Amino acid sequence: MAVDPSRYDYLAAKSVDAIQVDTNDLDALKRACSRLRATHDIAGIVCFSGRKGTVAELCRYFGLTVPDSESTQDGSDEVRQRGMLSPAGLPMLADPLVGNPTELQSAAVEICLPVVVKPVSGSGAGMYRIVDEIAEHTSNVTGQTLVWQAPRRLLFEELAPCPYDTADITAAAASHQTECADFAPDVAAIATAIAGVTAFAIAQGLTFPLISLVLEQRGVSPTISGLNSGAYAAGVAVATLAVGRLTHLIRGDYLIVLGLMGGACSLAIFAAFDSSWVWFVARSALGFCSSITSVLSGAWLNSACPNRLRGRVSGVYGMGLCGGFAAVPLAILFFGTDAGLAFAWLAIFVALAAFLIFLLGRHARTQPERGAPGELFKFFRKAPLLIAMVSAFAFADVTAISELPVYFVRMGHSATFAALSVTVLSLPSAIVQPLIGWLLDRTSRHSVAICSAFIAGVSFVAIPFVPSELGVLSAFALMGAAISALYTCAVTMLGDRFTGGALVGGSAAFTLAYASGSAVGSSVTGSAMELVAPAAGPIIAGIVLLAFTCVMIGNALICAPSS
Repeated sequence: MAVDPSRYDYLAAKSVDAIQVDTNDLDALKRACSRLRATHDIAGIVCFSGRKGTVAELCRYFGLTVPDSESTQDGSDEVRQRGMLSPAGLPMLADPLVGNPTELQSAAVEICLPVVVKPVSGSGAGMYRIVDEIAEHTSNVTGQTLVWQAPRRLLFEELAPCPYDTADITAAAASHQTECADFAPDVAAIATAIAGVTAFAIAQGLTFPLISLVLEQRGVSPTISGLNSGAYAAGVAVATLAVGRLTHLIRGDYLIVLGLMGGACSLAIFAAFDSSWVWFVARSALGFCSSITSVLSGAWLNSACPNRLRGRVSGVYGMGLCGGFAAVPLAILFFGTDAGLAFAWLAIFVALAAFLIFLLGRHARTQPERGAPGELFKFFRKAPLLIAMVSAFAFADVTAISELPVYFVRMGHSATFAALSVTVLSLPSAIVQPLIGWLLDRTSRHSVAICSAFIAGVSFVAIPFVPSELGVLSAFALMGAAISALYTCAVTMLGDRFTGGALVGGSAAFTLAYASGSAVGSSVTGSAMELVAPAAGPIIAGIVLLAFTCVMIGNALICAPSS
């Protein structure tokens, strides 16, 4: 809001909407904010340093948090800013404070010309002039040579040895993100996101085979067992549609903890009750809570991570996700199919993880961004290649985990070998993800994605033609690493292209893409094995991945000239 928005050219340049209003008229400002609130949520009100009283009145009128006067003063005074930033070990430019002509000349000689001259506080701090002579300094500061007129404090600041750049922070919130891609990573937030998704992976990965095995032992029909899996998918779908709105009601880091606590309660219900309809409700609730944790963890990871480290951090994130699923066979081996014991221990584990994540999240500097209205469905139009990448990952992942063990049994391998193949698929996937992340930071991220899809596709096609079991397991290990690398690439490229609420929408879209890709993968390959031949399953999966590789290569060739 401004009397004359045309004075601020950066508003139009950055497509920021401006409201023309008399900013000296408090009632006019109230009316303008009331009209704005009819169509938008007002998160907060900020201003230049000369309008603190007006902002405080507006905040009280609309029930918003009133800026703390001492904190505001600390933020607008550059000397106090430096005092707050110095303990963090950040490199500081030399910035002597001057208040008279003698100090002015001494400061200029001390730090050597050229320098930047600017006031300590006020909107004028955004304006500077680089000069090469002390006489020019004196003239610029006073208007008259060697005459000090105003008792105004000024900074003589060392000229930074790099191109000048600026970032306008246009919203005051607990999470501040500028356009600068190189910033200190929020280690606590990154650790919280990785711990959250690892707990989610362990909970989801164990419940899928364990519930199916328990229902089979109880003599439940395959139709009812399939519907129970559908209840989980329904919970996931509801969560992806609701997560954006929920972030406007509850802080994102609290939602992650609540999601884990809700998952722990759902698992406890599995342990305490045997009724089929209760399991349906608990399975749906588990899908809802797990999806909330997964979506917000992925979005938070990218918000807290600078671009120079994004690939490596995404690799560790992928390692936690794959490692959680890899622990499933070991857990079943330890607990067996005693549903009550397994679900009870798993509920305790998830609850403890939620408590530890809550404690860790309190040290984070950032928070998960709020979801933007309608961003979920807009994302499918904005990033179709990323959606296709996650769908291809889901198609291949579910085919390898659920359909290929069936293929091995039909081809005469033992059930033990089929179970071992899943472990061989999962463990290398977790171990290799940090290496994939390193490659993403050191080379072209599109190239890593293309190579991953190609290797996974060739591995699928090669499976029916490998004669020895050792060779099959080797191909399976390579396949698992390549498949998981696709998702790590997608998460990294999501953070490259999107910020803010779009990250929440993108993470939610990834969840829907995974659900649809996995459904297609299991149905298409299963039908091919049933109607054509067992070898048709892995061959068709490989053809799909190789076709997607061609799509990514075509996209790279088309986009290369414009980029």
